[in-house]
Amino acid sequence: MSGFIGVYNLLKEQGHEFVVITARGGFVKEMKDDALRLLKENNIEFDKYYWKIDDKVEVCKNENVDIMIDDDWKIIKKLSDNHVKTLYFRDTNLVKLEENEYIKEVNNWGDIYRKIKTLQQ
Repeated sequence: MSGFIGVYNLLKEQGHEFVVITARGGFVKEMKDDALRLLKENNIEFDKYYWKIDDKVEVCKNENVDIMIDDDWKIIKKLSDNHVKTLYFRDTNLVKLEENEYIKEVNNWGDIYRKIKTLQQ
């Protein structure tokens, strides 16, 4: 996605860790393989990977995730209801959620960088 690599590199330089928590690889195994191929082609390596995950809340809690980024409103709602701070990567045609201390809406990687910096202050 446009802007990701620059923001990823900047946040990594600042000491941030990235944990992938995804359902990929569950129903369609090839989705995990495709994701790993794309990451390798772009020299992107995350700190931890969780594949075939249905309940992201449990992993976020166990990993002490500070901020979870997702584009699924149902996942964002469940995470925020469980006091996990989220960045809702919302496209214009997706469900609008009311922002609160656990939900902040973002539309691009520049927004994500600014919100992460603000949430950590």
